[in-house]
This record gives sequence, structure tokens and C-alpha cells, in this order.
Amino acid sequence: GSPTATFLGLNEVVVYGDPPLELIDIDLAIDGEPVSTFTGDGLILSTPIGSTAHSLSAGGPILRQELEAFVITPICAHTLTYRPLVDRADRRYQVTLHPGAASAMLIVDGQERHPLRPGDVVTVRQAPVRFQLVRHPRRGYYHTLRDKLRWGAPPNYRHEARPQ
Repeated sequence: GSPTATFLGLNEVVVYGDPPLELIDIDLAIDGEPVSTFTGDGLILSTPIGSTAHSLSAGGPILRQELEAFVITPICAHTLTYRPLVDRADRRYQVTLHPGAASAMLIVDGQERHPLRPGDVVTVRQAPVRFQLVRHPRRGYYHTLRDKLRWGAPPNYRHEARPQ
């Protein structure tokens, strides 16, 4: 069999087609039940904490940090009917690089990078560890989101303010 490696991530797991970006076929199963074969640039499995990063930029939803869930976000899906999916964190997510697919890369939290070959299986599950989030007493969750995402701020049209 193939070698097994275990990684601990806080934000996201990404399966991405190797450069130059080729479409890859990824099979997804949740608790052993086949969901679909996604064709596109890749697939993001994000925690609520990671939901405001890569997943959000790929069209995924924002999940409140204390939710126990994962969001599965296709990256540039070849079929427009593929939408982000949110499911419980206590499920087992299996991502398999389709046997006929091009090679791909597994990326954990943007740091750990590992090549994948057709037929490789990536299992994502909630880790049996917990941690405490630090909260600023005068900055609520939505205050932080407004600042981070510039909600309600006027557009920044720097390119229109050209010196004469």
C-alpha cells in the first residue's frame, strides 16, 4: 500500500491540480457515502476558522468560528452546479484523486505540501484536540468580520485618483 502520513491543521486542507493548473477529477465521500466527482482546479475542506480565507475567496460561506462543521468548496469547478457544501465536523471526509486524473498537491494550512498520485486517498476528520480562542472583550465577532472584510467601508478607487 501507499505510505500513510498524518497532519494536524487548523484552517483548511486543499487538493489542487499540479501546475500548470490542469483540471483534476476528485471523488468525495462522506462517512463512506459517495457524494460526487468534482472536476476543476481542486477542492477545499475548511474549518470554520479557515472559512474566511481560501474557501471564502473561492466562493465559500463564512462559518461562525465555534460551529463544529466543515465546508467543502470546489475551486473553479468545471460544472456550475457544484456549490459549497457544509456538513458536521464529526463525519469522515474522504477525497480520492480519480484514477485517471493528473497529479495533484495536498496542502494543509498553506504550509505542508505533499504530492498526490491518481488513486491516493486523503481522509479529513476532526482532530481529538481542543483549544481556546482568545477574544477581545470590546471587539465582537461581527466587528472583527467588518474590519477584516471591509464591510460598510467605501470602495477604494486608487486607480481613479491619478495625479495630473
